[in-house]
Formats: sequence, C-alpha cells, structure tokens
Amino acid sequence: MADAAETFVAECFWPGVSTDDVEALDRRARAAAAETGPDRPIRYLGSLLIREDEVVFCQFEGRADTVRETAERAGVPFDRILLTRRSLG
Repeated sequence: MADAAETFVAECFWPGVSTDDVEALDRRARAAAAETGPDRPIRYLGSLLIREDEVVFCQFEGRADTVRETAERAGVPFDRILLTRRSLG
C-alpha cells in the first residue's frame, strides 16, 4: 500500500442487522476491493458490529474516493465515511 493511503470507516446504522448480514457484507467488500485496479490500491480491513446500537463499522485503507467507490460497489449501507487514526499503544 502506498504511503499516501489513509484509513477510513464506513459507518452503517443498520436496524435488525445480524451476524450473517455482516459476514455477507464482509465478503462483498473484500471482493469489491480485490476488483479495484493497481492504480487505485485499497484494502478492506474488516468490520466491527455493535449489536446493541445496530451499527456496523467497515474499515478500509486507501484514498477517500476509492474507499467511497468500493463501499458503494459492495453495497455497504453506509451513512457516512470517516477518516480514522489508529493508535497501537
């Protein structure tokens, strides 16, 4: 992944979401990311289900425009896409 890559989450408010829904979403997002050409690198990093709030966060690494395009192609039901920063300490 290029140095310019950033990390984003697609925030999805998803009433009635199930584990099966999220697993299917993960498969679609991985496939959509794999279909993106080498000139627009992107990685799907996985999802986080907050069942109590009916929210799913799908995490991507890439450029903002590529993340949005990939999420749309995968049918991610996002309300917004947010730039994130991860701390490992």
